Amino acid sequence: MKKIIMSLILFLCVFACPALAGVWDIELPHPDYDPLWSKVTDLWENHWDGKNIDEIITALHELEKKYPDKVETYLWLGRAYYLKGQWKKKDRLDNYKKSEMYALKAHTIDETNITALKILVDTLPNYADKQYLMTHYGEWVKKVTPLPIGRALPELEPSDEWIKAMKNWDQRGDIEKGKAAVEIFKQIADKNPANGLAQIWASRSLYYLGEYHTSIGQHKTKAVPYYKEGMTYGERALKILPYSIPAHYWLELNLARSVQYTSLFNKARHFKPLLDHILFCSRENGLYYYCGPTLTLATMITNGGWVTEKGMRLTGHTLEMEMNSLDIAEILYPNYFYIPYGKADILAYLGRKQEAREVLDRLFARDPDANKFNAPDNRCTLRLAKELLDEIE
Repeated sequence: MKKIIMSLILFLCVFACPALAGVWDIELPHPDYDPLWSKVTDLWENHWDGKNIDEIITALHELEKKYPDKVETYLWLGRAYYLKGQWKKKDRLDNYKKSEMYALKAHTIDETNITALKILVDTLPNYADKQYLMTHYGEWVKKVTPLPIGRALPELEPSDEWIKAMKNWDQRGDIEKGKAAVEIFKQIADKNPANGLAQIWASRSLYYLGEYHTSIGQHKTKAVPYYKEGMTYGERALKILPYSIPAHYWLELNLARSVQYTSLFNKARHFKPLLDHILFCSRENGLYYYCGPTLTLATMITNGGWVTEKGMRLTGHTLEMEMNSLDIAEILYPNYFYIPYGKADILAYLGRKQEAREVLDRLFARDPDANKFNAPDNRCTLRLAKELLDEIE
């Protein structure tokens, strides 16, 4: 019996978690007090690429009529209308406004519900700015921000290898300990080729090694091989978990960094897969890992130039929307340094150098260790920020 239970736990860890990282999720409830909820959740299982959204909304409105005081219905409606706005150009703004309205209804019923705020702030940058957010929802925002943070990924099942890896990982500011952690992550992933989460850990950790070396001026010589290896593990993860936001995200980051300083032609050649990955993450959860999709797009804009801007226009995404997202991200996650760095990078790209300097000056005055999960990453960002300041001046 004990073996059966352990096997079941392992199965659930490996296969049943496409979203993976709880603290970063926009967690929709799955109630069972009405058979219609089974229909909603069944349709949701195949909502990818915009499928079933109208059918989901129709069922939810039936539930809304039957249970007007239930918060679950409004959370789902808020999220469903956001996705409808993402996928259907017709009446896009109206759908976003409905998402905002239902998020507010959910908040009215349950003022402590973080999912309601996440739905709101994932929707607003598509048509509103920081001033709008704080004018209309400032009291709500101030009560619940900063939002909870944690590791990029949940931990694997405990083992001697895993414990040793995590001990080194938590001290990765010492790059030799970071390298030691990554070697163990890779070994665990190689030994468990069917474990998607293990592959993502290898991909994510290899990205850190790459970012570290990029930040100290060793991009071509040392960083790129790490990024390419991270892509390999990311591709393995996607074969196992094709709808995993973290799998798409860390694969995309490794790919983006690997072509960052190559020719414009090479960037254009890789733009379609880059955009596909980032749009998947943005649509499914734009708040993943400190609003990571927004931060990635910021760097793609400044390094991809007209190629990225043209691609953005084709998807209905503008520079104004990107800046709105960065402003709101900084309210939600004030101790993650890549957010103001990304903002400064875009301002410099737009020729607004004085504004970029001011953002960087405020960043340099802050404590990177205020974020206990990401102090090493913040230090990498500070080095990149100093390089950006040198370029501006």
